[in-house]
Amino acid sequence: MIVDGPNMLRKELGVDLEEVSKVASELGSVRLKVVVLDRKAPEKLVEAVMNAGYKALISPGKPEVDFTIAAMDSIHDDKIDALALVTRSAAYISLVYRAKEAGKEVAVIGAEPGFSVALRKAADASFTIGTPASSDEGAEEE
Repeated sequence: MIVDGPNMLRKELGVDLEEVSKVASELGSVRLKVVVLDRKAPEKLVEAVMNAGYKALISPGKPEVDFTIAAMDSIHDDKIDALALVTRSAAYISLVYRAKEAGKEVAVIGAEPGFSVALRKAADASFTIGTPASSDEGAEEE
């Protein structure tokens, strides 16, 4: 499982790494949990990532490049038969196709707003998580 930290770990999305882990574990045994972060990531975020049981991969350049490299390493690892990409970005559709061509099952886990429809449809399975920040709507039930 590879998490696109800059894209997914935003306050407005309400994504919780524990929820990500729960969804991924329902898909099978999780052997690798990595969160790719920007080099400017706050120390508290890095600590929270590690406390959630993930490896924090701090990108010295563009996080998208390190996310792609981590995914390609997983695609070429014979011990891994499925890949969970935690992102909303359509930029990773090519990774989904490459993984499927290599015989891997691919799940994408994303959040709204902005979870690419094309990315969801390219994957074998997709899951929407998080609780987007709202303006106190839905308090009508009694």
